[in-house]
Amino acid sequence: MLRKVVTTIALIGILIPLWGCQNQSESQAKDVIVLGDIALNPSRKQRFQGVADYLAANLGQAGIGQGEVKIASDKETMAQWIKSGEVDLYMDSAYPAMYMVDQTGAKVILRRWKKGVAEYSTIFFARQDSGLKSLEDLKGKMLALEVPFSSSGYMFPLSHLMKAGMNPVEKAEANHQVPKNQVGYVFAGDDLNAVRWVLSKNVDAGATDSETFAGLPESQRSQLVILAETEKFPRQVVVAAPDMDPKVLEEVKQVLIKMHDNKEGQEILQKFKKTAKFDQFPQEAKAALAQMEEYFELVQGRDK
Repeated sequence: MLRKVVTTIALIGILIPLWGCQNQSESQAKDVIVLGDIALNPSRKQRFQGVADYLAANLGQAGIGQGEVKIASDKETMAQWIKSGEVDLYMDSAYPAMYMVDQTGAKVILRRWKKGVAEYSTIFFARQDSGLKSLEDLKGKMLALEVPFSSSGYMFPLSHLMKAGMNPVEKAEANHQVPKNQVGYVFAGDDLNAVRWVLSKNVDAGATDSETFAGLPESQRSQLVILAETEKFPRQVVVAAPDMDPKVLEEVKQVLIKMHDNKEGQEILQKFKKTAKFDQFPQEAKAALAQMEEYFELVQGRDK
């Protein structure tokens, strides 16, 4: 009998510390808010750390005491982290954001005014001397896009062409022949390179975001003609993990929305790619959000 009592006491003595460690681990997991980004360069972590620290410093009532940043090398890893709850918030443009929503059940909660811009579009352009004047003229021509995971340099222009009843088809090289029933496209790697390819006559036309086009030197813009422009979309959005506690999520939204109202928040936002503010979606932006979903489904359906 005594041996049983001693054994029971010893077992309890072992289990209590283990239980305490488990609870401590769970508590630590809950008091950290994690922001995620996709990049090959780990130094991008610093870009987000200021926002993560600001959230942690202002979410005490929600039980948050620490802010962390996790950098994934690809979209699949980020989706896995969001789905598992390892990442709480993800900020990006429409295409990668809608990918996370589609893959994880995450929610788009706010707009981010990156570089002070609330919304932007994609502009189709060609050389002034090309004879091209409209979107319809792109049939049988070669178009330069940015990269396959870009919003303004892939999803917007591709979906816009499809909605116009045109048939965009990826080509391996810019000099490949394009049948009259297609719009050929190749990837230039970045927006400015797409402009260079058009100016140097490597391709017939290009597509780039409205910010980049507006920022081109006059010496380049004067050589170009705008063929068409897509609808406007939120510049960037904030995506929240699907299992995030609703009360914590609401606190996060309020802290981000009010961030630009104080000097500390303004300074952090300025360092965060000159972000002007975070805000709720106005009515017209909600329509843009629905259109983001539609465009994403068009591209995803085509890529499958």
